[in-house]
Amino acid sequence: MPQDNVINLDIALKKIHELALADGDLGYAYWYQIAQLLKSAAAMQAEIDTLRKELERCRARRGS
Repeated sequence: MPQDNVINLDIALKKIHELALADGDLGYAYWYQIAQLLKSAAAMQAEIDTLRKELERCRARRGS
């Protein structure tokens, strides 16, 4: 089973912020949305990892 997919998004979010500032108002709105999607994806992955662990525990109890 793969380990938790934990990565630090700080570097990516910092770069996205730099791109947003460089692109003006319209570009900023675009890069802001990209950053929000990246944060959401990380949160969803954390939830998936938590649910995977819980499922493994349930299966282990049922198999015992």
